[in-house]
Amino acid sequence: MRAGGPRSQGKSSQVAAEVARLGLISRGLLRRAPLTVHALLATLLFAVISSTAAAAERTVDRLQREARGFYLLWGEGRPGADEIMRLPFIRGGQIVVQWGDVETGPGKYDFSAVDSALARFAASGRWTTIQINGNIKPAWLFTQVPYVREQFDEQVRNREGTLMFWHPRFREAHLAMLAAFARHLRSSPHQSRLLGLRLNFNPVGTEHFNFPEQYRTPDKWTVPPGVDRATVAAFTPELQKTYEGEVVTTYERLFSDWTTVFVRNNIGDELRARYAAHFKNGRLAFFHTSSEAEPRAAGIERQYGAFHDFCRSGLTVGYAEPWASAWGEHGGILDSRWCSPPQWNYWTLLFNLHCGVSFIGEYYTNLYFATTGRHGRTAVPPDSAEPREFMAAYAWGAEYIGLHNRPAESPGAWVAFRDNKAAKAVNPKVPAPRRQLNRFAGDYNWLAERVGDDRSEGVGPIGPDEQRYGAFARRYPAGASARVRLDPKFVASLAGDATVRIIALNGAPAEARIGARAFQLPASDARWRTTEFRVPAASLRENAGFNLEVRAGAQPLTLHMVEVRRGPAP
Repeated sequence: MRAGGPRSQGKSSQVAAEVARLGLISRGLLRRAPLTVHALLATLLFAVISSTAAAAERTVDRLQREARGFYLLWGEGRPGADEIMRLPFIRGGQIVVQWGDVETGPGKYDFSAVDSALARFAASGRWTTIQINGNIKPAWLFTQVPYVREQFDEQVRNREGTLMFWHPRFREAHLAMLAAFARHLRSSPHQSRLLGLRLNFNPVGTEHFNFPEQYRTPDKWTVPPGVDRATVAAFTPELQKTYEGEVVTTYERLFSDWTTVFVRNNIGDELRARYAAHFKNGRLAFFHTSSEAEPRAAGIERQYGAFHDFCRSGLTVGYAEPWASAWGEHGGILDSRWCSPPQWNYWTLLFNLHCGVSFIGEYYTNLYFATTGRHGRTAVPPDSAEPREFMAAYAWGAEYIGLHNRPAESPGAWVAFRDNKAAKAVNPKVPAPRRQLNRFAGDYNWLAERVGDDRSEGVGPIGPDEQRYGAFARRYPAGASARVRLDPKFVASLAGDATVRIIALNGAPAEARIGARAFQLPASDARWRTTEFRVPAASLRENAGFNLEVRAGAQPLTLHMVEVRRGPAP
């Protein structure tokens, strides 16, 4: 925060309020006090200032509080985008520009596209991220940096080919552009609507570092006239690490004092360890573009783990966008889907919530279907089952997003029952051994957990495709129980009554037990049924390691979710 800004002014007013509270001015002690009293007063004022500075809210915490929610992705200029932006749970969108468009010549920059877009977000009171992508590099770089004519990655869109990102001139140009952008953005009158900067390394395309083995030596590269061949080196992993480190350091130095820097959560272990302190103190945050209903491979679990370790804990914040639409579409590719679009969309949301994501980017395709019932060449009325399920998921999730580490503010606590020891999606690029999951093979949860050996087994997809719940579930044999333990801080924050919601498939009546009271769950036939009952918050105190229990009756019970909401049911 700049000197003399809102935070500084707030500090001064707090000091004045404290002095007035103590009555020092009204009693004239500031005029008449002897030196010892003046010294005491100085000590007091210093303590007030110090405690206020220590309590100053971090940028990431302020934005989590003010801007948590859903963000529209890839909707600019598309039908219905304005209506989507007006949905109550949409908090903002994105600004995407290409490096090649903002740097028109060596050291010549045009950020007007960012300025106009940021002004539009400010006018509507929305938030936005900004990303400078590298699919299109400045054309002039091909006269100063070695290149190959092949576009050997789908993200490369320069007709001239692909640049040698580890060359010193490339690195110098990229970092200089970031410095110019920081100077420009700091002077924007609309800076307050900026959620954060998405850190792009922009090596091969925007996010990729991979390239064919034959291009690791300089002899395959075209060296432009005037380029010193002594600067043209063979690729090594160390050169890549150096480049990555310099980009992260530049973003951290230029932006993290006044906005959020979102770093891709697939960075290497060495880089993550080097900047661990910055992630822990909120100077850096995490993002990814890989949200799905399940990790598609064991290696991807590491990315979600970064969210879970650093973001769910409240150390920093996370921003996530989907790998693909609910139907599997992305970049001209159609991924396998083993459950219905409403189920995939909903369970992707649950996974983001489970990992502590505060800002969830959502594809235009999904939101357009939720609002219009249209997808591709098919269309149904917006009040039909599937679009309605999309919309209900967003409305429910919007209440929770960003409150994972704030139990006293969360509207509730829940467990989404699940078993997923191996990724279900068919993916020819991921062999069977790499599809075995470890860290995220069980339930998704929020301020609650399933406890004990409960004899249940994972099932799914189960139930009607149009209902959003059934991609995963757990089945309990007759007479078996599911026990749920609530976060103690959440329970302590409850007052008055609470509402317990149980979503289940059961062919015979079942029951829920809270303390000494039992509540009936009617049979639900072949559809998921939500049963709600109101209980005194005091009855939810923990006993024998759990707070409530759901017991199957004479037939098996299949559970999707147990949710405890503060207050009576709406």
